[in-house]
Amino acid sequence: MRNSHKRAKRGTVQGWSEGATRRNTAFLRSIREDQLNDGPGYALTLTLRHCPATPAEWHKLRRTWEKRMSRLGMIRLHWVTEWQKRGVPHLHAAIWFPDPYTAQKAITAWVDVAAPYGASERGQHLRMIDGPIGWFQYLSKHASRGVKHYQRNPEGIPPHWQGNTGRIWGKSGEWPISAPSRINLQNERGDRGFFAFRRLVRSWRTADARGKGDARRAYYARTMLRCHVLENSRIRGLSEWIPQDVQYAMLGNLAQRGYSVTA
Repeated sequence: MRNSHKRAKRGTVQGWSEGATRRNTAFLRSIREDQLNDGPGYALTLTLRHCPATPAEWHKLRRTWEKRMSRLGMIRLHWVTEWQKRGVPHLHAAIWFPDPYTAQKAITAWVDVAAPYGASERGQHLRMIDGPIGWFQYLSKHASRGVKHYQRNPEGIPPHWQGNTGRIWGKSGEWPISAPSRINLQNERGDRGFFAFRRLVRSWRTADARGKGDARRAYYARTMLRCHVLENSRIRGLSEWIPQDVQYAMLGNLAQRGYSVTA
């Protein structure tokens, strides 16, 4: 089909919105983690002491750093802008290089370009993304944050940035992407397979959180289906990363129990 309508002009970005959060999360969850093996990856937190006067200054600062990363041979990059409680922006990023010795240069380059804003080596953080496990740790951190998180809350945006913050997340380089899978868990008779699947996810999520000693996550896992509005409870969806082999095991369990499972 041909889409010939005239596209509307893109509006100004006013910080994190439900749509921006959803698009960022969808991108992160589409990554083929088993193909992130063409070089070492690193999770970065890049900070400033003083807030840039305008979003344009922050954008220029980030772009200058990103261009330096490209000259260093960067394979791929994902970044998000968030705000500290004191109203100063900082950058979270996942970055890959072909050479493991290049990673520290990413910190050095940021301190260099952000020196006018009080950036120092001491305020920057770098951690290796160790295979799929490291990627899932990065994913779970940045895919679980919504607009109510204090680092994305509109109240944390600097007053002189209100109304037009500029882009708040982005990516560059070659990312291995997989198309989303669509599974139907309900037949024409309404066999309630969707509800059975939700209960399996809750059980797995609770056990996984307890196994890792994360009491806070375990609490939210136990209460993930709790809803005081009956109409909403019946259609309440899920938002949780689950290893692919665990997903297949859950679907196989449903099929063996007589529920309808179709792609």
